[in-house]
Amino acid sequence: MKQKWFAGRENLFLFALLIIISALVYLPWITRIGYSHDDWYLMASARAEGAKVFHEIYSVDRPLRAYVFEPAYMLFGENIILYNLSAWGFRTLSAIVFLWLLQKLWPGNTSTSTGMALLYVLYPGFLSQPNGIDYLPQMVSLAAAMLSIALTVSVLFETRLFPKILGVVFAIALGVFYLGLVEYEVGLEFFRLAIIFVLLSRKAGDYKDRLLKTLRAWLPYSLILILFGIWRVFLFSGERKATDIGVQFEQIKLYPLQTVYAWGVQVFQDLFDVTLSAWVIPLSQLTNYIQRWGGVLAILITGSIFFVSHILQERNTDKDTSEINITREALLLGLFTAIAGLIPIAMVNRDVSFPSYSRYTLPGSVGVAILIVGLLMCLNGKFLRNVIFSALCLISALTQHANSMKFVTETNALRSFWWQVSWRIPQFEKNTTLIATYPNSGIEEDYFIWGPASLIYYPEKQNPKGIQPGLFASVLNKEAVHKVLIRERQKYDDRKNIITYANHRNMLVLTQPTTSSCVHIIDGIQPEYSTSESDTIRVIGPFSETEHILVDETPHAPPVIVFGSEPARGWCYSYQKADLARQKGDWDEVLDIGEQAFEKDLFPRDLIEWMPFLQAYAQAGDIDRLTELAPTINADPYIALQACHILGSMPGISAEVLEIVDSLYCPE
Repeated sequence: MKQKWFAGRENLFLFALLIIISALVYLPWITRIGYSHDDWYLMASARAEGAKVFHEIYSVDRPLRAYVFEPAYMLFGENIILYNLSAWGFRTLSAIVFLWLLQKLWPGNTSTSTGMALLYVLYPGFLSQPNGIDYLPQMVSLAAAMLSIALTVSVLFETRLFPKILGVVFAIALGVFYLGLVEYEVGLEFFRLAIIFVLLSRKAGDYKDRLLKTLRAWLPYSLILILFGIWRVFLFSGERKATDIGVQFEQIKLYPLQTVYAWGVQVFQDLFDVTLSAWVIPLSQLTNYIQRWGGVLAILITGSIFFVSHILQERNTDKDTSEINITREALLLGLFTAIAGLIPIAMVNRDVSFPSYSRYTLPGSVGVAILIVGLLMCLNGKFLRNVIFSALCLISALTQHANSMKFVTETNALRSFWWQVSWRIPQFEKNTTLIATYPNSGIEEDYFIWGPASLIYYPEKQNPKGIQPGLFASVLNKEAVHKVLIRERQKYDDRKNIITYANHRNMLVLTQPTTSSCVHIIDGIQPEYSTSESDTIRVIGPFSETEHILVDETPHAPPVIVFGSEPARGWCYSYQKADLARQKGDWDEVLDIGEQAFEKDLFPRDLIEWMPFLQAYAQAGDIDRLTELAPTINADPYIALQACHILGSMPGISAEVLEIVDSLYCPE
């Protein structure tokens, strides 16, 4: 009786299982994850221009994405939590549809299809799930692709004309839609073709008969590739090289054999990465982010999966598939789908790498999940299979947990950075070019800097004729250093219809050398550097201009919905306010701020942050305090040398103070 009850509700139970496991892996830290990567230019532009701006931004490469972002922004505004929940929801929906699809493919083998669906939704090679704003279209695309392929399967043996036509039409529409969102997922069309072949092969005769029936059944769905191909190649004119087919295929015109060979080698390398490296490299890169309670949760999740897998294997009924070689079909289907998912990536000269280009694993992950379970089915012994499968799930859960914690850590550091900037800088002069360094995350694009800065200081529309932020930025690399040193003038740049004018003659340096340091604003006239500061900052520091800080303007507080609540006003708050008072020349305020901080037992962990207070003591002639702090400063000779030069060159200080500085801070 219990088995009949369960059988009638099996799908609901399995769908709920997927939702619960996915939620336990991806959602515990969702409220602590903020904006990241391309989120910054998207949200800064939308805040200034409104939801319609997405049509202009994506008109250069993927116009259909605007039809995801526009309603999403109208519903969610700038609330990152809602975007992350939506991205997770579509990812999980794609897994549910994938499970349904596999059940239709191999009925009666619930444990097999459930295992594949679990590996697919937990796949450790895809590390951009917490980047919920930018990757929302990818998740929508994946769900649309699975729904499209599921419709294909559902109408394959449909005999009624109207439902069959309706299903085909919707499948084609969803197919064109998902490719319009993410064109490199085109390999999933070969997954559709392979499934049709597998299903029809069971009822066909020889190989030629199977192939003909497959092509006949697939023919209506070829419209997906035809319609998308016509639009992409002949109707759409892309301005972005990375998504311009003509640019990407230029190499094959010039060097056809070498290019095809290079593609083949790249696909083979990427296949190794998505099937094997995905379970090793990401976790090894993220080990330091694993929290004890996260590890415990991952073990509990894995234990639950092991228990459910054991129960499902005991319940498997093979009577409906006794004539089907499931293992052989899974191996071939999985391998074919994984390779098909990687070929388009190689053809546009991209490759899978962790963590930067983990997004390219997503199409192939469908085949990888099928392939791995197929390989496990080759092993004798259910217990051994369960142990290996559970180990893979444990690795996946740990990887995704650590990845989420990495995003949380970077969110906390970045929010702290910009809150400190807001304490220190009431307002930037418009069109200032910022060069910044974050303590524990790289800056890959200029909008990683001007995006958050614009949301705080210039959130409104700046140019009536187009998208243009109020502040610009430059990524600190060799090219930027060269531009600073040669004093390059402003340069026009149009990226995705966002206009910027980075000017290396009109720039300000903001740096946070370590997580133990506060944010330091470099004054080129009198630069101060932490012992931990990078050499590149020291090279460009003399060109940083603090006159671009408008000290008398009304302070701008970061929007809480983006940057979180104001952090505790600890040492860095005191330092930033003292540094601002120093720039104003208000030494009495510097002294007051210092006394209030010291009374609360607040002191710097980066010794260079003593400098505003040392200067205030020198200006006030407070020899006792200068004498008291000398051993602390001299503990770091590099800081002591800077104190010697800066204090010794201050105008208006007494001869007695100069003598103390020379004797205590300027050792021979």
